[in-house]
Amino acid sequence: MNARLPSRTSTGLHSRGPLAACRGFTLLELLVVILIIGIIVSFASLSVGQHASRILQDEAERIHSLLRLAGEESVLQGRELALQFNPEGYLFVTLDGADWVPVEEDRLFRERELPPDLELSLTLEGVEVDPHDSENPPRIFVLSSGEMTPFVLELGNLEGEVYTLQGEFTGKLTLARTGEADDDNW
Repeated sequence: MNARLPSRTSTGLHSRGPLAACRGFTLLELLVVILIIGIIVSFASLSVGQHASRILQDEAERIHSLLRLAGEESVLQGRELALQFNPEGYLFVTLDGADWVPVEEDRLFRERELPPDLELSLTLEGVEVDPHDSENPPRIFVLSSGEMTPFVLELGNLEGEVYTLQGEFTGKLTLARTGEADDDNW
């Protein structure tokens, strides 16, 4: 057999000219990489947008559920409760003698902070109040008789989404998101 082996240069590569060692990416390989990067970026942007929306929805539903629970607890235990707002968030307080004191024995009614990107507006009995007033904090009273301070609480985010929680004197709560309504009687 007279098979001839290809000649090698001093670098160990076949000698085919000066550009033989400089092989680049094909156009198809570059397009596939750009497509993959585009898909990853689109998923990332979708998840970030849904994240802010989900935080707003979760907080609106949390306040709605806590007020429902407070109404039930107030009637069952025969004690007066109130949802009190402060500059950082909100907490539940109970009437102890002549003073309103934080509810400490129940983890569900603990103090909570609002996420920083949420905006809050509050109307109590038809009068708009400042929910960040620390000297005279606004309260939604939840009474043992089943009655509640009439209120409208609006939670919004920087993207313009708004949830409205409305409470009636009878204790009926309504949570709505930009035209959608979810009535809840208790």
